[in-house]
Amino acid sequence: MRMPRIRFTTKDLITIALLSALGGALSTYVGYLGNLVNHIVGVPFGAGQFLAGIHVLWIMLALGITRKRGAATATGLLKGTVELFMGSTHGIVIVVVSVIQGLIPDLVLFSEKAKAQRGPVMFALAGGLSAASNVLVFQIFFFSGIPLVLIAVLCMLAFASGMIFGGWLTIEMLESLDLSGLTSAKRGTYVDAPAEYDRAYVAMRAEKRKRTTAMAIVIVFLTLFTAGGVYYFTNVYTTGSDSVHIEGAVSSPYDFHYSAYSDHEVTVNAELIGSVTHVAPRNYTGVPVDFIVSRAGPDGSATEVVVLGSDGYSAIFPLDSVMGDDTLILTLENGSYRIVAPQYDGAYWVEQVVTIEVR
Repeated sequence: MRMPRIRFTTKDLITIALLSALGGALSTYVGYLGNLVNHIVGVPFGAGQFLAGIHVLWIMLALGITRKRGAATATGLLKGTVELFMGSTHGIVIVVVSVIQGLIPDLVLFSEKAKAQRGPVMFALAGGLSAASNVLVFQIFFFSGIPLVLIAVLCMLAFASGMIFGGWLTIEMLESLDLSGLTSAKRGTYVDAPAEYDRAYVAMRAEKRKRTTAMAIVIVFLTLFTAGGVYYFTNVYTTGSDSVHIEGAVSSPYDFHYSAYSDHEVTVNAELIGSVTHVAPRNYTGVPVDFIVSRAGPDGSATEVVVLGSDGYSAIFPLDSVMGDDTLILTLENGSYRIVAPQYDGAYWVEQVVTIEVR
């Protein structure tokens, strides 16, 4: 009786589960890094796509370690599910995005031979296409009407990131895992011939130097990434609360509770137009930010208002523009505070607001 072929071993399933959990849990941190890049470059969105490849790193690692068809897709599905249940603002769409990010490497590196050979060109192509797909998928679900040229630029940035993190760095990490003995690499078998042993010894030494270098690179990356992650989750990321703290260059800092100021509500009609998100015009009800800020008594030297979300994302508004603009409001939806900014790009519609700082 012929035994059925087992697609995934227990080790494969554990590998997929662990990498999916890591990728999903760290997605918020990667998004924060992307926002940080945007701030450094001085644009509200777009530049952060250069880190999009880190999102597919975990998928490519699962594929490279297991060398099984469907491993990348399964990792993408589980990773997206983890992100969904961790409160992704994209909802169920994030699962679709992650599944497609996993499906692409499975198709590009379809044969087990291609997975085992770890060709840098094919791995880079798979990682690049996987990372770039998120831009296109988000455009399908949240079409924002932005120019095709900008979409192309975002795709190219994400593709380059995928080639670096999902391709080159993944191969380096896989070779490091082989060198450490955590994964098995294919070894040659040599006959009892001195010349063959000499060539094998030289090749082994060269391979060992290469993999030692790869391990050093991976250790540096993981050290920096881990240190940044620890700092982010201990000093930047905060859980949502039932209030927003008003602080900074003000005479009377206070905690804003929506229920205490509901009699100052206004309703505005606004359309969200962002880089990857579009929400058709609809009514929003909230408390004007100018009232919230004036209630705290801003100093005469203050020039801007910084709105900070729980994930570390922030938007900066000129104080002069905020004061007197009763269409810029703070809403409370599904237990979470959110800025509605009809006169601004979608990047200024900060979600899960925890702090408004005047400075």
